[in-house]
Amino acid sequence: MCMDHKIDEILAQLPVGYKFLPTDEELVIHYLMNKLLNRLLPANIAPDIDASEFYSKPPNSLSVSFPLSMVSPSCGEREWYFFIHEHEDFLGKSRERIRMVGDGTGFWRSSGLEKYIRNSDGRVLAFKSRFFYFSGNDANAKKTHWKMDQYRLHNQCPAPDHNSKDEQWVLGKLKRGMEINSSF
Repeated sequence: MCMDHKIDEILAQLPVGYKFLPTDEELVIHYLMNKLLNRLLPANIAPDIDASEFYSKPPNSLSVSFPLSMVSPSCGEREWYFFIHEHEDFLGKSRERIRMVGDGTGFWRSSGLEKYIRNSDGRVLAFKSRFFYFSGNDANAKKTHWKMDQYRLHNQCPAPDHNSKDEQWVLGKLKRGMEINSSF
């Protein structure tokens, strides 16, 4: 079955006016944790992408390869959800402030703050980091309208049938917002 056909079937089952607006806690519990534990996800809205593939392309190239985008009610922003598979080459980079993209056409820059995602008992489940995309290099970088939130579990343990501690999954939410014309 074609991916577009599956998406059409999913969308046809949703009520009119439905908006996919999960909270940070819902994204962590129902998507990221289930992904890590190889459980069935509530919906197939987040494809898998390898970190090396993700960081090899600027966000406008990535967004066309994701099968489903959501239009946010605020400002008409478009959002894409995906799981980033971070293997040993990228694990040490997960907390770096700047991540270069591909051939140096741009970079993701962290806001520097990690937000705690807590469950209803107040226990820390995960961390949320925000990144902004800049085109160009350090000397002539220009902030773009792309931003990304990444969710990673607080204590990520491998799935029962998976024993490698040299890899992890991160849930990403890529947003295309309004155009920005300011320099770095």
